[in-house]
Order: sequence, then structure tokens, then C-alpha cells
Amino acid sequence: MSINQGGKPMAGETDAPRVLRLTFEFHVPRGLRTNIRNERRDAAITSLIGTVQSLAHRLFPWADSMTVRREWSYAWVDETERIELPENDLNTRKPR
Repeated sequence: MSINQGGKPMAGETDAPRVLRLTFEFHVPRGLRTNIRNERRDAAITSLIGTVQSLAHRLFPWADSMTVRREWSYAWVDETERIELPENDLNTRKPR
């Protein structure tokens, strides 16, 4: 990082957008026979958002906003697969 005469980073080095993304997923066990009521779910979401918001100014003092994504879905298909790609000169660690 280059520092100007005022001791601050030079323009362009702090212009990159920076985002800290934390994802929490709450899963309902398969076969659980309960009706997840919208009002209770929405109240839980509101409470969780309020708690995070109240901690954010102390834990992330550099942040000027936070984004909350709400999604409620029936995940009939939810698969993640890791696929290894062939090794090449650019993706393989070189022995020392």
C-alpha cells in the first residue's frame, strides 16, 4: 500500500468495494410435522435483525450499512457438488 505525505492511503487503493458477508441458514428437520407460522417466523427474523444491528456499530465500526436477505423456500432439491479440475501450471502449488 502506498502512503501519501499526509499518512493516508493513496487514492484508488481504498476505492475497491469491500463487503463482509455472513450467511446463516436455519433448517427445519425433514418429517417434522409442524406448521411454521408466518407471524412467528417474521417475528424471529425481526428479532435477529435487531440483535445484529445493535451489535454492528461496535463489532463493525467501519460499516455504513447492512443488507438483509430474507428467503423462505421448500428446498426440494438442494445439492452442492465439488468437482476437481485437472491440474495445470496455474492451479498447482509448486514444490519448494
